[in-house]
Amino acid sequence: MKKLFNFRIGRTITETKSETSKNDKGETVTVEKELETNTSQVVVLRKPNRSLFDDAELFYGVRLSEGIKAGLLTRALLAKRFSNDGGILSEEDKSRYADMYLKLYELQLEMDRLTAIGESKRTKAQSQKLTQLIEEVTIIKRELTDFEMAQSSLFEQTAENRARNKTILWWTLQLSYLEDEEGALTAVFPQDGYNEKLARYDEMEESEDSFEEELISKLLYYVSFWYVGKVNSEEDFKRLLMETEGTSEEEAEEPKKEEPKKEEPKKEEPKKEEPKKEEPPKEVKPKVKQTPNPDEEKSG
Repeated sequence: MKKLFNFRIGRTITETKSETSKNDKGETVTVEKELETNTSQVVVLRKPNRSLFDDAELFYGVRLSEGIKAGLLTRALLAKRFSNDGGILSEEDKSRYADMYLKLYELQLEMDRLTAIGESKRTKAQSQKLTQLIEEVTIIKRELTDFEMAQSSLFEQTAENRARNKTILWWTLQLSYLEDEEGALTAVFPQDGYNEKLARYDEMEESEDSFEEELISKLLYYVSFWYVGKVNSEEDFKRLLMETEGTSEEEAEEPKKEEPKKEEPKKEEPKKEEPKKEEPPKEVKPKVKQTPNPDEEKSG
């Protein structure tokens, strides 16, 4: 099996170990302890073959037909409807959109002019101006992105989009594998049929296991980029990691394995000696001094 890409996900493995010892009576006592080890799991996307591509094409066609029968419009029909209604954009939107692009073009020209001046040769005013330009360009780019996303969202509920999303999930179920330390691969979704694989995916999605949650999230993320044609090789995937996750080239190429944490033996605290209870001092009865009788003294 050829690999398209592999990456690592942190994972905590809990193992139960039994320890035997003898108590004061000489009896054998077994105690079970749970030990947690932090490690990382290698996840592999297999490279699809011709047979899988044929199956995926058929799957897409079936889902597209289902969507149309359910009443979803195709992108072509939706675009035609918008055109008959005067288009997606109003005249005001078109004018604002054009103005933003023109403004962006002018700002970038000025930025290029100042950037061409070496940093050491720039005056303080030029450096401040460049900082201001960068901030303005960032704001305009953000506005343009939001504007374009709002327009593209109008085509989200089409038969093609529904079929595409379901096909991406289908590919995820087919291409996902886990690799052990010896290099052996195990399918993340080992079930035979599509519905059985999908049922396992639903279980993982509803699971409270953080590893499974991160696993399906990253699998869908990478498969989506591959499906739309933005990444087609291992080098493309590495570049994607560097751009979207701020990963260095070395980390994208081969993330370091996390060393399992060694459990340090618990230090036995010395038994505290209980203070001896002091007996309260015996009460000493005071001696009563006898007072001489005055009558007796007179008689003497």
